[in-house]
Amino acid sequence: MNISFEKMGNEHQKPVMEIFNYYITTFTAALPEPFYKFLMEKSEGYPSYVLKDDDTVIGFCQLGKYNGFPTFKSTVTITYFIAKDYTRKGLGSECLKKLEQEAVKMGIKNIVAEVSSENEQSIEFHKKHGFVVAGELKDIGEKFGRSFGVVYMQKRLEDIA
Repeated sequence: MNISFEKMGNEHQKPVMEIFNYYITTFTAALPEPFYKFLMEKSEGYPSYVLKDDDTVIGFCQLGKYNGFPTFKSTVTITYFIAKDYTRKGLGSECLKKLEQEAVKMGIKNIVAEVSSENEQSIEFHKKHGFVVAGELKDIGEKFGRSFGVVYMQKRLEDIA
């Protein structure tokens, strides 16, 4: 693999949506279809990348505003999705590392991940990388005829230099 990061822009809409739509139709990822515009707006002013293998987009990652009030300016949310054929190859860890480094440069102190309660793999990934469960909203979503919750995970960046 020849992996690189490239700043995410409008030209990446089609491959990013193809990756995300896999998770929408297969798992309890639950963002609306006009998702790309939402992604771009949420990450405005924050690092946002596509992950490429040569010229093929194989994932995306970004930080975004946690809350619009200035009181929360040192906290961001994190989003990343890797194409199904590229998972479990350390690419999520590479995305997280890159975004953490940039967050530290920006003076960010906390990263929040919102994870479907059914996504045990993602919950374990975040725990392995220093996130802790900060809370859970139970049974707030419904998909595939069943209810699921959202697990909020937090990582404090004070120890990252």
